Amino acid sequence: KYKEEAIELIEKIEKSLLLLESDLKDLTPVEEVFRCMHNLKGNSAMFGFKMIADFTHHLESIYELIRGGTLKISREILDLSFFALDHLSLLIHNGDDLNAEQKNQHVELSGKVLGVIHTSSGKTDKLKTENNESIIPHTGELKAYHIQFKPGLNFFLNGSNPLVLINELHQFGECEAVAYTDDIPSLEDIDADKCYTSWDIYLRTNNDINEVRKVFYFVEHICELKINDVSQDPPTAVEETAENLSAGNNTQKTEGNAAAAAINEYVKSNNKKQMISSIRVPSGRLDNMMSLVSELMTLQAKLGTFTELNPQTDLLVVSENLEKISTRLRDNAFSMCLVPLEHMMTPFHRLVRDLSSELKKEIEFITEGVETEIDKNIMEGLSDPLLHLLRNSIDHGIEDAATRIKSGKTAQGKITFKAFCAGTNVFIEIKDDGKGIDPEKIRQKAIEKGLIDQENNLSDKEILNLIFLPGLSTAEQVSEVSGRGVGMDVVKRKITDIRGQVKISSQVNIGTTITIKLPITVSIIDGLLVKINEADFVLPLSSVERCYELPEAKQLNQFNNLIVLDGEQVPFINLVEEFDGVKSAAGCREIVIVYYDDKKIGLIVDRVVGKFQAVLKPLGRYFLHMDNISGATILGDGKIALVLDTNNVTDQFINKKMFNHVNDTRNCVLSDL
Repeated sequence: KYKEEAIELIEKIEKSLLLLESDLKDLTPVEEVFRCMHNLKGNSAMFGFKMIADFTHHLESIYELIRGGTLKISREILDLSFFALDHLSLLIHNGDDLNAEQKNQHVELSGKVLGVIHTSSGKTDKLKTENNESIIPHTGELKAYHIQFKPGLNFFLNGSNPLVLINELHQFGECEAVAYTDDIPSLEDIDADKCYTSWDIYLRTNNDINEVRKVFYFVEHICELKINDVSQDPPTAVEETAENLSAGNNTQKTEGNAAAAAINEYVKSNNKKQMISSIRVPSGRLDNMMSLVSELMTLQAKLGTFTELNPQTDLLVVSENLEKISTRLRDNAFSMCLVPLEHMMTPFHRLVRDLSSELKKEIEFITEGVETEIDKNIMEGLSDPLLHLLRNSIDHGIEDAATRIKSGKTAQGKITFKAFCAGTNVFIEIKDDGKGIDPEKIRQKAIEKGLIDQENNLSDKEILNLIFLPGLSTAEQVSEVSGRGVGMDVVKRKITDIRGQVKISSQVNIGTTITIKLPITVSIIDGLLVKINEADFVLPLSSVERCYELPEAKQLNQFNNLIVLDGEQVPFINLVEEFDGVKSAAGCREIVIVYYDDKKIGLIVDRVVGKFQAVLKPLGRYFLHMDNISGATILGDGKIALVLDTNNVTDQFINKKMFNHVNDTRNCVLSDL
């Protein structure tokens, strides 16, 4: 739990720093940075991670000086902060178990942070490195403080924890804390969301009173707090106070334990509803839940088939009710597995910042619609492809400032990340205003590498799609960022693995747009069950527009594969013939109209059975070459049905037709000769 919260805090800090960097005059994000650092320091100290707590304390001191106006924010401080965050991430994952190089890095970064503090505040604290720990030793005599701390009743509601604050005081020196539970009401009147306990705290430390007060900085408005400096009191009085507090502490511990036991017993026996806004759930539990929901959907389909074969009124009612409940359970499970895209945006902002600085380019990164939600499993498979596409936009797309000005553009390039929902799909667009892609240049590269023939007459769209072929790159120089021609094919494959599609459009000197189409989820889909050559297939219902019976067709042109439906010509693919490899016998057929990009394609099948909720199962490594099949599902009668990828089916048919057309043209030319 500590690791998860620490990583979240670092992500929030990084996000706020990126926001601060975009406008150095707006210091609003500094408060969020300071608050997150303060929480990270407190949590780390409470769990015993002293190295992390001390390092964060130093970093926090920089932003305390910025908040107070003593230090001015600068690019150098932000660069140091980003390096420090990367180091904190390392410490969180490795703890204090660092190798020699990492320890040296820790000392070096700590020295740089302390250098910033010393320069701005004039402090002369020295860095101790005996145990490879970075601390700021305090000078001067010990001071004594008497702290009266009484949280408000609603103290818990903003996520505050008084024990974390008291534990932080323990890090300052010798600390005695006594809890008073006199205000706790009877069990019948108690509210577990209220804080009824107060504390009397005696602290010996060499920190001044302002440092002590900072511990309560974020809760002063929701508590009663008095901090008295008793350093000048007679020693005997101070010692008596400490002894009384210690004695009271032992007594209060016993009373506190008894009260805690009574409260726990009351909570167990009381049915009063607790208002909890959210809870943390390990992703593995969600995966297990989705797996169980999938099995439930399969059993429900079997029950539906059994009910059809054994029509009984009671059984029919049970089957219908189970279908309603399982559908609602499926939708609820889906919603729990959906994650906003904004959760993955911070690394993208950081990539654009660091890489543009390395390549000496000015780039503005704009995000739109990042509140759009997708399946967490899709998000996990999407991160690497998006990072690669952004790298390409920064390295190949956006020109340097001099080139852009010469082309009549602004010196600063722009990359836009846009996401939106349409039906049951999520679309992600990565658009840059760079130099674009020259189709002729790609065509020559493809001919040079033997990927296409000189005679191939491809459209610009088809030529642009060649960049997804392995080994094709138009980069003039190979760099550490890109240019080896081993990326875009991997991007397409990974997006295809999560049942997505990717397409590209570009204009020379205008820019490039890459669009990714994704399903909202990959586990269970609504499908259309069809029969093709007596075999069962499922078409994703999100791709289906309408179904027709073939006798309704006014015209069927087998030569050009066109059919007239409702006065509109629609190209069609006869799956009965394509899958069997022979001409189909005459008889009644049905045609399913599906979407292919922004066009309509007709798929001829033997029979449309009806709507079906398909639980997708992978085919296994022996069937990875079958691009037109995206998975399999189990029907209610135990049979296997293959799930067709209608876009890949159409792509393969078009490519085959194109190949046959080229061969026919060649044969005609040879016969004329």
